[in-house]
Amino acid sequence: MISLRPKCPFLSPVFIQGIPFKGMSDADIVQPLNNLKTLKAPHSTFLIAEKLVFEVIRMEVIENSKLESFHYRLLAVLGAIWAFIAVNTIAASLIIPLLKEEPAFQGSLAKLGSLGSAALFGMLFGAWLFGILADRIGRKKALTLAVVTFSLGSIVSSFAGSLDELIALRFIVGLGLGGSLPVASSYFAEFMPKSVRGAMISILESFWAIGTIIIGVVALLVRADWRNILLFGGAILLILPLLLTLPESPRFLLVKGRISEAEEILRRIFGVDVKLQKPGEEQKRTSIADLWRKYSRRTLMLTVAWFSIAFAYYGFFIWLPKFLSATLGITVFKSFQYFIITAIAQLPGYWSAAYLIERIGRKKTLSSYLFLSGIAGVAFYLAASSANEAMILSSAILFSFFNLGAWGAIYAYTPELYPTSVRGTGTGWAGAMARIGGGIAPILAGRIMEVSGAALAVLVIAVVSIIGALDVLILGEETMGKELA
Repeated sequence: MISLRPKCPFLSPVFIQGIPFKGMSDADIVQPLNNLKTLKAPHSTFLIAEKLVFEVIRMEVIENSKLESFHYRLLAVLGAIWAFIAVNTIAASLIIPLLKEEPAFQGSLAKLGSLGSAALFGMLFGAWLFGILADRIGRKKALTLAVVTFSLGSIVSSFAGSLDELIALRFIVGLGLGGSLPVASSYFAEFMPKSVRGAMISILESFWAIGTIIIGVVALLVRADWRNILLFGGAILLILPLLLTLPESPRFLLVKGRISEAEEILRRIFGVDVKLQKPGEEQKRTSIADLWRKYSRRTLMLTVAWFSIAFAYYGFFIWLPKFLSATLGITVFKSFQYFIITAIAQLPGYWSAAYLIERIGRKKTLSSYLFLSGIAGVAFYLAASSANEAMILSSAILFSFFNLGAWGAIYAYTPELYPTSVRGTGTGWAGAMARIGGGIAPILAGRIMEVSGAALAVLVIAVVSIIGALDVLILGEETMGKELA
């Protein structure tokens, strides 16, 4: 095969089979795509008419592309889904203080904490189930099923008649939430050019902050009516038709041997006919064992990192209104207002991480933000002992900034550590580890609060975040600028 560097910024390098261009320069070979020209080479002729047809081995068309209108449409649709994943996840932290006002929903802090954990344990199984489905039936189909699951589950849970019933329904919601996160991130990453992939994934992750702000505002608008808060979580069904208009990932289609479908999708997006070379063999079914057999170091690193970041996030934010009311002596309604302020800090956290991961790399950004969120947690613990309102709120804002920036970095980092054949399974495993950490944290934090107070619970959360930072620093490998395999 002969390497050819065309004058198309998003198609370099590509390969053309069987055409001997010995002695010809790039200028002789490649002309503007709208020209009609016969290329004369020794013993062969290659015709270009209207559009150049390329025979490629990898997805250079995607890897070296510029952002097209399609990329922004994809960001808008998946961003809306991402925001409503946040809406449905954070809803638990807002309804827990409200349930104590209803006799049928009374319980200890640990029992109320299990309301947040139920969705997270559902997310554990959902991440595993939908991650495998994504590698077998496709990213788009798996994501659609996951979105329908959590949307309908949220609507039904708003009619729960007891705490136990609500906990069971929140588990079902969690199945869909857990599936949506890793599948959406893999789906999005597989369309992104390598030059902006990390930043774009961080921007996608920033929609989490938007969802968090939205549900906080909704809670104030509905005057803290917990049923309406949950009912709002099902509104994402309204954009489901937009999701159905998106194409399947051409990377997935290629490894499944569905070549013509992948070529047609690339033609529609980039306006260039691309002939994809069939892989040597059709993709075999993948399993979690493949992750540990072939990618043990990076899988271990991600296991600890995802557990730590989720433990810190869910342990802190599921109980944040309670932490604030307990340490500051404020009302639940006032704590909701402070909650929104801390949520707003998440946006610059994401944006700063999106900037840094393309400058200093994924590994340094993730480990730094995890460490600094841990330091902010330690500051919250120290401020709580003196009930200093300004220091408590400032440290909560800093924790929110750095923890959510770390989420932006880890979502950009994870898909790049696995090849296409196991990417869905790998991101699903990572998501599952996050659900274990996130599922344990609310129950443990609730128990610590009952025994020793809110400040100590935050200190434990801070220590776990610092452990995650050290894990990434020691075991992580840099992926900035690398093509997806």
